[in-house]
Amino acid sequence: MLVGRHARRSGKTWITNAVRESRLRKGAGPTVLVDLRGSARAARKAGVYSALVEGSEEELALQDGILIIDEPGPAVEVHRAEGFAAGLMRIKEAGGLPVVFLTPGEYEILSQHLEADAEKDTIVPPALRRVEADRMAERVPEWGPALVDEIGRLDPPWLRSPFLLELVLHTAERRPVLRTDIPLLLSTAMNEARSRYRYLDQLLKNGLTEPQRADLRGARWRAAGVTLTDARSAGLVGRTTIPRDPVVEWHLPEVLRIHHISDLHHGGNLRANVDAKDTSPAGRRFAQVAGAGTPLDRYLAHVRQLASQGQAPHIVLVTGDVVNRPDDAFGQAARAWLGDLRDVLPDHPDLGPDDERIVLVGGNHDVSWDQCVDENPHARHEWFAVAFHDYPHADLHLPAATNRRLEVRYPAAGLRLLLLGSAESGGESRLIQELKEAVSEGDETAVLEVVDKLEHLDPGIVSRAVLDRITPESGMLTFAALHHPVSPVPAVEVAPYSGIVNAGQAKRALAEARTALVLHGHTHMSFFAAERILNATPNWTMRIAGAASLAAASSDEQNGYNQVFVAREGGAHTVLVRPMRLDGGQWTAQPSFAFRPGEPDESPLAGLGLDVVPRRVHARA
Repeated sequence: MLVGRHARRSGKTWITNAVRESRLRKGAGPTVLVDLRGSARAARKAGVYSALVEGSEEELALQDGILIIDEPGPAVEVHRAEGFAAGLMRIKEAGGLPVVFLTPGEYEILSQHLEADAEKDTIVPPALRRVEADRMAERVPEWGPALVDEIGRLDPPWLRSPFLLELVLHTAERRPVLRTDIPLLLSTAMNEARSRYRYLDQLLKNGLTEPQRADLRGARWRAAGVTLTDARSAGLVGRTTIPRDPVVEWHLPEVLRIHHISDLHHGGNLRANVDAKDTSPAGRRFAQVAGAGTPLDRYLAHVRQLASQGQAPHIVLVTGDVVNRPDDAFGQAARAWLGDLRDVLPDHPDLGPDDERIVLVGGNHDVSWDQCVDENPHARHEWFAVAFHDYPHADLHLPAATNRRLEVRYPAAGLRLLLLGSAESGGESRLIQELKEAVSEGDETAVLEVVDKLEHLDPGIVSRAVLDRITPESGMLTFAALHHPVSPVPAVEVAPYSGIVNAGQAKRALAEARTALVLHGHTHMSFFAAERILNATPNWTMRIAGAASLAAASSDEQNGYNQVFVAREGGAHTVLVRPMRLDGGQWTAQPSFAFRPGEPDESPLAGLGLDVVPRRVHARA
């Protein structure tokens, strides 16, 4: 008895037919090919179904012949597997040779009932060769060969599977207009594979065991730099592979990597990488060799190193205080630094060429406080808007909140970033009055002193008109970015206005919009929390992640940033947050936490590769 294990939708039906045709051509003896899933009536007619599935004692005329069984799913169901195994033994004892083509999932069930000496093998059907693809295309010579040539140029994996190529050709045959739009043709074929043919269920759910699926998911986490240790798939680590498949690659794309950085303070007092006490020329040379500079330099070097390992971020989110003070020289330095960073960000299959890769929200240090005396209350935000005009930001320079940019969208990734400008209150009224008096008196020293106070005492607030625009969107993972915290951050400093003053309003609006993660800066401290408003609709837990300052010297903790990983599986997402700290000149990872959007509990890292039942969000009655 031979048992073959292979992935579903991998071309094994072509193999079974080829075996049968080869034996018939050679006159190799009786050969019966049966598809138990798709042709039960034909199987019964051949006298096979009753012998195998229904436990009949009927003997088959297979002396010195073989019975090839394809799609044995109905017979391998848990309550039938034992009888099916017994039927195979009866055929073997009668002088026949049963050969069963099973998926790994089916094999896991049937193998419990097979004798120890049953012959088993794992068959990996070869990828469709180009000459075979060309032969398939020749059935429609008017357009088939040209279509296959173009698919081979744009998206070659579609030519590796006979099932997928046949589906594409059939789709193009039914809808001729798609022959001139290859991306739309392939997208249409993919949707049909997923819906009509249940391709992913057949290949992943029925075709692989849960440990194998866990290993497959774990592989993409490992590629992103995150190691999962699940005992159920530990023996399979790195062993579960399937040929490149465009439908599977859409369903299980590379993990999306986001860096959340904050409080860069270009032009300000930045921490030195090397404590160079020797200021002599020799001492300066030694410091340079030892890595002199600031954490801004170390971060760029760190991202370049990640890029060499295939683990650089795809998106960078900056939550404020890009500069220490609105100054053209500081702005130019920040733009040059951001440009260098953008140059090393890699592509991602879910990101298009026009998708934003670096996203900003302004902080209190990005505000031109000396413009607070202007009759236009939004004039203080104009410098930032001009200096970073080509980066998406919260548009606080626009008077009407309805005209401001609310979000950055990544449709293929199923992700949106809400941009909430929190540095728009205009400062304390008493300080504004002091500033007006200093300006009217022409006292530049007094002006600078008041501006310094305003930079540090800005009451953060998010406009109610902006909050009213935030709505839930089904199928989208929602993150929100702002500078000021939405919740108090544990700190030794007692300071006014360390967060936004309408935090309750903001958190309710964000929870109602099913925001999975709120990202902020401002306090120069890392901070992580999970919050849920009781008796609210929906019943939703929102995570909060504050980032340490990337480079400022004025911090009670080490400089750092947050790595955010988003693993999409179809329309579902899993998020992992890993803080990073600059320790001894090296960026080191801190304990991570993972969650699925809205879930009350964090997800154990060891179980991120396991199957998950999708969460349903219920509204209160």
